Amino acid sequence: MRRLRRAGYEDGTIKTVVDALAGADLLDDMAFAREWVESRSRSRKLGRVRLEAELRRKGVESDAIAEALAGLDSEAQAGRALELARGFIGSADISDPAVRRRLAGYLQRRGHAWETIKQVLCDMAEKER
Repeated sequence: MRRLRRAGYEDGTIKTVVDALAGADLLDDMAFAREWVESRSRSRKLGRVRLEAELRRKGVESDAIAEALAGLDSEAQAGRALELARGFIGSADISDPAVRRRLAGYLQRRGHAWETIKQVLCDMAEKER
């Protein structure tokens, strides 16, 4: 509704349109949040933190965000973070502190929690041995 107001539409017009869309089940924040989380976590391999921030920016209510994020599988999230990490560092030496810092920053910007990042760093270091 904020965007429609900024675009210059009157409140009465906005209410009429929103009510019509809601009545036709075309305006469902919960369904939108679930689809957004599913799509962005799989295709872009984004983490929980970034997904939550994106939904908040879009004006989705906290309850809908929490329910949508509850459906995320932590193991799958860790696996996606590991895939990202492997692609990011390529053949770089994971034991190099600078590489580890850059990788941690990259995963953090993609919205992965620190616990997931630590797990990825440990997994990669173990596999290198």
